Amino acid sequence: MTTTAELPRWRLDTIFSDLDGPDFEQAVDELQGAIADLAAYMEERGIGESGSTDSRPGKVIEEFLSRIEYILVRQRDLSAYLHGRIDTDAFDDQARAKRSKLQPLGNKLSILFKRFSAWLGNVDLEAAVADSELARGHRYTLERYRKLSEHLMGQEAEELAAVLDNSGGSAWAQLHGALISRETVTAAIPGRDEAEYNVAELKQLQYEVDRSVRKAAYEAELELLSEHEVAYAAAMNSIKGQVGELAKRRGWESPLAESLFVNAMTRESLDALQQARRENFPVFRRYMKAKARFLGREKLAWYDLFAPIEVGKGRSFGWQEAREFVVENFSRYSDRLAGFASRAFDEAWMDAPSRKGKVNGAYCMSIPGRKESRILLNFGGRLDDVFTIAHELGHGFHNDCMFRFGRTNMQRTTPMTLAETASIFCETLILNAMLEEADDRSRLEILEQDFVGTNQIVVDIDSRFRFEAGVFERRAERELSVTEMKELMLEAQEATYGDALEANERHPLMWAHKGHYYSSNRSFYNYPYTFGLLFGMGLYRVFRDEPSGFQERYEKLLASTGMADAAVLGREFGIDIEDVDFWRGSLSVFADRVVEFERLVEKFVS
Repeated sequence: MTTTAELPRWRLDTIFSDLDGPDFEQAVDELQGAIADLAAYMEERGIGESGSTDSRPGKVIEEFLSRIEYILVRQRDLSAYLHGRIDTDAFDDQARAKRSKLQPLGNKLSILFKRFSAWLGNVDLEAAVADSELARGHRYTLERYRKLSEHLMGQEAEELAAVLDNSGGSAWAQLHGALISRETVTAAIPGRDEAEYNVAELKQLQYEVDRSVRKAAYEAELELLSEHEVAYAAAMNSIKGQVGELAKRRGWESPLAESLFVNAMTRESLDALQQARRENFPVFRRYMKAKARFLGREKLAWYDLFAPIEVGKGRSFGWQEAREFVVENFSRYSDRLAGFASRAFDEAWMDAPSRKGKVNGAYCMSIPGRKESRILLNFGGRLDDVFTIAHELGHGFHNDCMFRFGRTNMQRTTPMTLAETASIFCETLILNAMLEEADDRSRLEILEQDFVGTNQIVVDIDSRFRFEAGVFERRAERELSVTEMKELMLEAQEATYGDALEANERHPLMWAHKGHYYSSNRSFYNYPYTFGLLFGMGLYRVFRDEPSGFQERYEKLLASTGMADAAVLGREFGIDIEDVDFWRGSLSVFADRVVEFERLVEKFVS
């Protein structure tokens, strides 16, 4: 088994040498100068809510796009570098200070984008794109900004909102993040000496075979979260209050309507997805009840959700073994995908070990200046860690496709609904490869691991959606107490998990743990993951049924996710995202898998 010390940490010094390095300072200076120059140019050309003063708006758009590309490369490289340091070391106060110093630049840029949107609302876009090839290549983005112009307050109000977010929603979000990553609780975990644990470490312990360990970690997590529950509730109230008020003033029907626009979805597609998802809750409850039977329980407790299902000694992976398995099975689909994965391993793009001060979970971020990605993991050698590697490499491959097709930063701005497409596809490749070579013992473990993830995406994410909708609805009238937030969370878990989960052993403080709720610029963060799972699985079904020419079409789709919405891209593969039957088709695979899972549980329990 690979030790923590042997696991790779990502290289950030290839992005910038150091926080005090001349290359970092130069990039900051260039960013500041470029934003100031863009602001001056926009002022000169009358780009704002007053309308167009230029007889050839296509050329003005062309100049704006060229300037903004230069800016976004530097901004995103700087942001990735700082996040890379902070997310692997919550105590890196120097990086936090640098990020805080750069935040006003982000606000200025946000203001300029809003001015550009307001100006586009008064421009003849048809004439503009006819006059500029660069504008034609960005037509989809320009149309979205034009639509956004219908939902803007006045220029002065938008500028004030952007500035106040520093000490409002964003400040509350930073407080939440700092408390979650830094705070610890002293706990006596069975089989271990009394020690201090943070939330990420306690989450890891809830994957252990020993139920007493899982329960102790769950109880310690509740204790740790409850220590700051008043602060978390204050942050939630402040952020949701700010978001709700701004959505109303900008003319959105609701924060959800704004979220749907951001994610390039129609309400009809969301309703179709939700209908199919909720129809399939009984399937997932059957899985949970079968798992409970395997564990010798009538129902699952919250801390049983991630318990491993093992017959004999469960399979574990060393880092090198995981690498070889992923690359080999990627190569069965595509040499290009396998080559990309090998590069990510070889060039130290991944940060794998869990440690104090590092954020929990996993993600992939793009480094546009180098046309690279960086991948954060918390590798423990479990089966699910192999799936996570494949998932995050899928995100990186998505980035790589856009780089190879020469997309600009504006053309690479992908809604979350489509951002999960490649990651789910890659994860499915690995799942199917494992199932092909598995005996019944291994098959049970693999199916369990698949259900652990999909149960979260299909069932738990709906509980998060219900909770957030409830918070927004009540917050429109007044602030919510800690008790009310706990009650809303438990009600949401009852509606989704139902009788598969012990009523007195659910998680009333999940809203305190999940950072997704604490964003002032992205509400209803989670439902796009369900969209991504089922859209990606739908594409895999197309590949399975019509493999000829699929790879080229698929890579073009990945390269185009910032240039068309999911409905348009899906139609090219015969997918209609507003048809509930499409979502039912993607979910039908789980009905088949749960029958197999139940059979295997009966085989090894009876």
